[in-house]
Amino acid sequence: MGRFKNEKFANFKRRAILDAAAAEFAEKGADKASMRAIAAAAGMTTGAIYTMFDGKEDIYAALLHESLSRLNRYVAEKTEAAESPEEAVRASIMAFFDYYIDRLFEVQLGMHSFSGFNHGSLGRDRDERLNAALIETLDIFARTISEFAKTLSADEVLAERDAIFSCLMGALSLAHTGRAESIGTTPEKIMQTHLNGLIRRLS
Repeated sequence: MGRFKNEKFANFKRRAILDAAAAEFAEKGADKASMRAIAAAAGMTTGAIYTMFDGKEDIYAALLHESLSRLNRYVAEKTEAAESPEEAVRASIMAFFDYYIDRLFEVQLGMHSFSGFNHGSLGRDRDERLNAALIETLDIFARTISEFAKTLSADEVLAERDAIFSCLMGALSLAHTGRAESIGTTPEKIMQTHLNGLIRRLS
């Protein structure tokens, strides 16, 4: 019972740290965010944070990994509900878009767009784990494409997967900067145009 209570308390502290860090990163950017401010917002000492995380980079990586895990579950759930191969292609891609369209902070996390952090600053091991978590979701696209267009080679499937990801990130960037309106379109229209063209090519 004591061990369970200790684990529960540790999980509670970890959650408090991550929530405080998310608010700090969102307000100040990664370079200006301070461990002292994160600790104060979490209601603990800076030293207590260092018993759970190596530093800001470790916290950032934990936040991003959580985000990517939620994304994966959402995309997988929407894809599994599809009733045909074509619907599965559309569902997987639009689930990715729908997940991020109202989550600016998580888009910023995924694109490393906070000043002060980039892929290199997180370290090779963390970067590889995060890339693997993202690819796990992108591979849902690949599986639906393989099922829908059975004549495509493995390399062709991966090329389509990567093109979809590029379009998604472009559309989401336009959405969160408001630039889509300046060229007379919407992120949703961009995605539907890409999807319709993809389905026609693969049919």
